[in-house]
Amino acid sequence: MATDAAPQGMPDDDSRDTQRDDLYAVLGLEPRASVEQVERAYRFCLELYDEGALATYSLLEPAEAEAQRARVREAYEVLSDELQRKSYDAAQGFLPPDNPVLPFPAPTTSREQPELPRVLTGAELRQIREARGVSLRHIASVTKIGMRFLEYLEEDRFAFLPAPVYLRGFLQEYARLVGIDPRRTADAYMSRLDQKP
Repeated sequence: MATDAAPQGMPDDDSRDTQRDDLYAVLGLEPRASVEQVERAYRFCLELYDEGALATYSLLEPAEAEAQRARVREAYEVLSDELQRKSYDAAQGFLPPDNPVLPFPAPTTSREQPELPRVLTGAELRQIREARGVSLRHIASVTKIGMRFLEYLEEDRFAFLPAPVYLRGFLQEYARLVGIDPRRTADAYMSRLDQKP
């Protein structure tokens, strides 16, 4: 029974096409690979597809091995040149290898921060957070503050909030991740607690 599927363990034509477009995959690398890693992978792949290589001797025809070597050379040519690599990474949507990956957006500068009211409600905090595209789940995962407490904070459920000393810390971490002034946020929110009977 003949089928059009690729043999088990071999990529089908569609995945080969996407790999052809991905120069990092040609060298077996991740997009954040260093220059040294690109160099090592290049040398390894050239040896792997060499005419006398035992690893590919019986697997590839000489023309296929030469085609692989040409792809390896092409990938190395682009990825080893700083300007070509930056251009390729930008076109593919990859971050440059030396770009730090932050778990949350960089804090905003003071001139970008909204003017906070003297008294701040949970609903206003939620509006600011949503306008900045930050989820409660993200805040909870970065700060390790329980989702339940963050929801109580935005719902102004004072009976369920922690003691004021802990609440101030929760508010400051919340504000830091949302990108607003931590001290002013905590003061404005907690000013309502002082007014409660």
